[in-house]
Amino acid sequence: MNFSYWEKEYLIPPSDYLIVGMGLVGLQTAINLKEKHPKANVSVVDRHGWGLGASTRNAGFGCFANVSEIIDDLKNDTAENVYQTVGKRYRGLKLLREKYGDKNMDYQTKGSQEIFTKLNSEALAQGIDSIRGINTILDQELGLDRVFTYTSKSSLPNVIGSIQNSYEGQLNTGRLYQTIYHHAQTMGIQLWGGLEVKSWDRTHSFHVKTQHNITLKTKHLILCTNAFTPLLVNENIKPCRGQVIVSEPIDNLPIEGLYHYDNGYYYWRDIDHRILLGGARNIDIDGETSFALETNDKVVRELERFMEEQIVGRPVKIDYKWSGIMGMGKSQQKNPIIKEIEPQLFIAARLGGMGVALSASVAEDLVNLM
Repeated sequence: MNFSYWEKEYLIPPSDYLIVGMGLVGLQTAINLKEKHPKANVSVVDRHGWGLGASTRNAGFGCFANVSEIIDDLKNDTAENVYQTVGKRYRGLKLLREKYGDKNMDYQTKGSQEIFTKLNSEALAQGIDSIRGINTILDQELGLDRVFTYTSKSSLPNVIGSIQNSYEGQLNTGRLYQTIYHHAQTMGIQLWGGLEVKSWDRTHSFHVKTQHNITLKTKHLILCTNAFTPLLVNENIKPCRGQVIVSEPIDNLPIEGLYHYDNGYYYWRDIDHRILLGGARNIDIDGETSFALETNDKVVRELERFMEEQIVGRPVKIDYKWSGIMGMGKSQQKNPIIKEIEPQLFIAARLGGMGVALSASVAEDLVNLM
């Protein structure tokens, strides 16, 4: 197909900054760049109509840490990296709320609970022993008093104790994305869905090649593609798919707020008189290491069992099922990658399953680096 003069010169003109990935990080990076350089031509492209990988498919958790996850992460990374990442999540959530407003994302600080049963009673004991030390470090890092507290009370079946975090909250993922997307539009940022980047070359500027033989020219190329980054450049990132199910409306919901179980592999919350439950990736790690946005029947069956036996206590009809794809480190690192790969080529990726919390701080750090 040959493009018209109007299409080449006006619809897809050269840009000063071209961002690949229309998710939360990509859109906020574009907004921050436009704020810093109002006269610059800033564009965002995505192979889908919007950020479909995880930004619109997450569970809507405004969380930054739970005790078991911290203990587990310390086995695979340095204490400095672990607590630095926790701090970046907390500050990212704070920045996100301050910039876009709690009302616009239906943010509610309901707190979270990490529950324990007889099956992981050793983890509970280890968690209780670690609370004081972890709280001391988080007080020093974040200025938060007693982030974690223990209680033996719970409304859920089979629970022998839980560790609570009163600073965490939940939000409406759809409203959050819509708010940021519309903000980018009003600033004059060009948003192009349906353009999948295949490769690029450069002389003085980048010539970015997409499908349908469309070439985009830009002075700066920025990859905000999270889990899909290894399809474009060689980085320590692997895709980790996460399954989510949502129940039918339930009278007298047994929960309110956020819940975690088994090192965060299971997570659930209330939403519109329903229960949203995600995770169980640990029962099929190989099957969920995938770029495909598909449901995994084995994992979904486990989620349905868990909802019936551990949350509600009876069979529940499931109204929604979907998957999203997170970007994790191949060696279990969860700290995000923010760097310049080569002159004028930048990357912000590997959000470690905490993209909502990290997105604002990662976008800010990236623009500061640039």
